[in-house]
Amino acid sequence: MVDRKRKRGYEDDDESFQDYRPRVPKRQRIPPVVQLCKEMMPDICTIGESTKAFADDIKFLSEAIISEYGHEDYFNNALLSTLRAVTLEQPHKQPAIALLVLAINAGNQEAGKSILNFFYDELQNCCDSSTEDTGPCESNDTGPWNKVKLYLRMLSLLAPMIINDDIIGLYQKLLTFAVDLNNLDDNKRNPLSEAIFTNTILNIPYLFYFKKNDDQALRSHVEELVSTVENNYKLKISDIKLLSEYDSNSPYNITELIQVTLPNVKKALANNMDQLGQLFCDWNELLPEQPDSHGFNDALRLPDIEKLATYNSLLNGVGSVDNMWKGPRYCFHVYLPHSSGEFDTVLPISSYAGQLFNDVVIDVVQSLEFNRKEVCKQLNILPNFFKEGIFANIGDSIAQIAAVYEENPLASTFKLEDLEIEAILSLIFKLPDVSQPFAYFYTLLVDICQNNPKAIAPVFGRAFRFFYNNIESLDFELRQRFLDWFSVQMSNFNFSWKWNEWEEDSIKFGDSFYNPKIIFMKNLVRKEIRLTSNPGEVDDSLPEEFKKYMETYYVPVEEVQQFYQSLFTTYQVNLEDAKKNDLLFIQDGVPFEPIVRDLVDYFHKKNDVREITELEAIIEKLKEQSSEITDFNRFVVVLLTQAVIHCGSRSLSHANKYITDLKDELKTVFEKLEMSSEDKEKIIIDAVLAYWNVNSQTGYLIVDALKFSDLVSAKSILDYCLADRNGKIYALTDITAIDTIFRTLSQQLITNADNNEAFEFVFEKLCVTLNQAIGAMDISNVDNIILPDLSQQTEIDTSNDLPKLEIIWKYFATLGFMKSILRKYSAQYLPLVEKFTTGMTNVFSHEPTQKQLLEWVNEVPQI
Repeated sequence: MVDRKRKRGYEDDDESFQDYRPRVPKRQRIPPVVQLCKEMMPDICTIGESTKAFADDIKFLSEAIISEYGHEDYFNNALLSTLRAVTLEQPHKQPAIALLVLAINAGNQEAGKSILNFFYDELQNCCDSSTEDTGPCESNDTGPWNKVKLYLRMLSLLAPMIINDDIIGLYQKLLTFAVDLNNLDDNKRNPLSEAIFTNTILNIPYLFYFKKNDDQALRSHVEELVSTVENNYKLKISDIKLLSEYDSNSPYNITELIQVTLPNVKKALANNMDQLGQLFCDWNELLPEQPDSHGFNDALRLPDIEKLATYNSLLNGVGSVDNMWKGPRYCFHVYLPHSSGEFDTVLPISSYAGQLFNDVVIDVVQSLEFNRKEVCKQLNILPNFFKEGIFANIGDSIAQIAAVYEENPLASTFKLEDLEIEAILSLIFKLPDVSQPFAYFYTLLVDICQNNPKAIAPVFGRAFRFFYNNIESLDFELRQRFLDWFSVQMSNFNFSWKWNEWEEDSIKFGDSFYNPKIIFMKNLVRKEIRLTSNPGEVDDSLPEEFKKYMETYYVPVEEVQQFYQSLFTTYQVNLEDAKKNDLLFIQDGVPFEPIVRDLVDYFHKKNDVREITELEAIIEKLKEQSSEITDFNRFVVVLLTQAVIHCGSRSLSHANKYITDLKDELKTVFEKLEMSSEDKEKIIIDAVLAYWNVNSQTGYLIVDALKFSDLVSAKSILDYCLADRNGKIYALTDITAIDTIFRTLSQQLITNADNNEAFEFVFEKLCVTLNQAIGAMDISNVDNIILPDLSQQTEIDTSNDLPKLEIIWKYFATLGFMKSILRKYSAQYLPLVEKFTTGMTNVFSHEPTQKQLLEWVNEVPQI
């Protein structure tokens, strides 16, 4: 008893005894319906990716859904949301999803009817939401009307389970709506109308995916539908030169997407739908017989046209694909017919298959923007969901395809890689705006290449050559996009490129300042150097001919030396000191070096211990020894500016910190100097770019920081970039200056949107440059200025021909820049259209130039 009591007492006293027992967490029991969804929904997302398992997947998934649907809301909601996601994000899988739904309908009509009406309700919701101002949409949101297209395509695939009158009624309502929108203004295109018309017409062949020849009534309805819309829809073709990818000598004919859509569909439906038989998969053996057809619960309600007034123009914020219709949808080409032989490698956009594949690729790229890896995967398996044999084998070279074509002219020569890369490049080169950040498209192309470099690298190479060979006529802004894409691509693949292909151009025009190909080479090499922490890698990749472009000086170092030399009376500036990315005034032997070191020490002090009187004392001490200084006021501005950026030279964030901390002291000192604000600001920018001459990108970004601290103005920056330096205007050739102009103008949209002064200033400065170029040519006021085609010319007389060519290249570079800013900042130039139009004849006496600029200016309201 005693022992037992002691034992009980021991247990009672140790209250925490249980806490020392090893604890094994209980396994949470997942409800069966949740477990079922976790297993089934991923299978629906990947349906059709395995062609061998496709039939079994349809059978097992449909049986499971037939059994489970309608019992648990959790399951129903999970299924419907999964079907919606695949429909919108992976539109190439829609036929597989439709087959699954048709199989479900055959076994469970209530489930089939519910899923059908879910898609219909989603379509209705998209129509309703198009009149609501919901604010900025998600980056992967393609827009309500693009979703209407995709839901309509799904409903068309489900035609075997829908009453004909109901599905045809959707087409009739949407096309009538497009006609009504189009008729609002006989002289003006309606972007929304064109989007609805093109999207709706493109879906018509999907009505026959599972009903190819067995429904004569449906065919009659479609024939009547096509005939009616053909007679009532008036195409308004807009040849807007501001939106042209090429300024002259376009390598292909300009065509709008809306021009080819109806002819493509008519050809696809002709000849007993032979084209569709060669395009769509034949899954009829997997299609179970359908019971009675369903109708939709309610009639489709389209928005009142009056409520769509703000949406008709499809401006920013309406969705990535919808927004692409803001301007005319011009067809974009890279891999031209017969460019690689007697065959084509890309399905022509003038065929239904070519237009459909282009549409699907763009939808996948835009809607899966949040997952680049998935985009790469889906693009790679695209052929699984179309008829076998449309494309050549992935990875086949042009030589292999040519050999196959020679043996069998009926064999496919179309390369899936070409089609997909061309579609993505069309998004990168879209004018006036891109639908996603450039970084997304560039990195997506890098991912695609890394997944299969052997197959994709040659495809990129052919695109690089195409743009390089046409760079003289390529739009000014698009040249910069090409440069960015090329440089990102090369930096991810060890800077490897067949430089020898450009060697002849470099030898022939290497001394040129304005030749577009030389400009591209220089900017490319310098950009690659900025993209790597090891410039030696770039140097190792370059042949000897191109190593001269490794010098990253913004202006020749001799000009920087002259800048520093102009500050002193007798002291001789060492050229080597001028080359250094360092503060010249603290080098050994430079006058006032001890005083400058005191100044630097002052700038390094913390904010709460610095006194402006100490800075003024340092300047006064400097003034006492100013006999060595040519212009004391100018010297003070240069010295203080360079001392501040020297203190912050470790990084841009350091530079920003020092500028922000010291801006008030700098303003106090500068305000006491007897010189105009324009002169001070020019000297400040001169000082920054002289210090950062070896890296002008950093220099211009620091100038931006000075602008945000109100030490320089936007106008001063623009004036500096566009300044004529002994006949050289760096804003026409140097990518850092070009980017600075675009960046400065874009920042003006945010900080000073109501003031168009900066935009007018840039246009007027370019007018002056253009007039100077015209004046340097020996032409009359009516002579056309022709961009020379030097592709066949092997010899250039440097002393005689090159100076004349330089003026022509300068003229077209200036003209191209003006075109780009009118388009890119059309909203800011719109109030200036009348002023520019009336004043153009006074500015230019050269009639062809006047005519060209007037055409662009008058197109500004259409952008």
